Amino acid sequence: MFTDPHNRWSAALALAALLVGGWSLWPAAFPAPLVPTVSHEALPLATGLPAAPEYKATASIAPLISGQLNLNTATEEQLESLPKVGPALAGRIIAGRPFRSLADLDAVKGIGESLMKTLSPLVTF
Repeated sequence: MFTDPHNRWSAALALAALLVGGWSLWPAAFPAPLVPTVSHEALPLATGLPAAPEYKATASIAPLISGQLNLNTATEEQLESLPKVGPALAGRIIAGRPFRSLADLDAVKGIGESLMKTLSPLVTF
């Protein structure tokens, strides 16, 4: 069978084609694990993201950065650190306690729909 030189070449070419085909299909059959690479290149600046809101600070408290402020236990200074809440509104919030929901807070004079949207992720009851 392999005594004829043409058969030898045909068998060698068929074997080479199988090896090249197996070599090219190897990554699809056995994918390498994706390993994160360390790069010291500067990251591109994020565009289109909304700016972080600025929260005012009072003399006795730093701005509320994380977590939620409990309206039933907060001091006047803590309430003033919330956005759009001044001393007069903080006093009305304290006078309107106890609060059990946003609907109770909506009854306070000076708190409208836009302020409710602003305060809702920042306060708890």
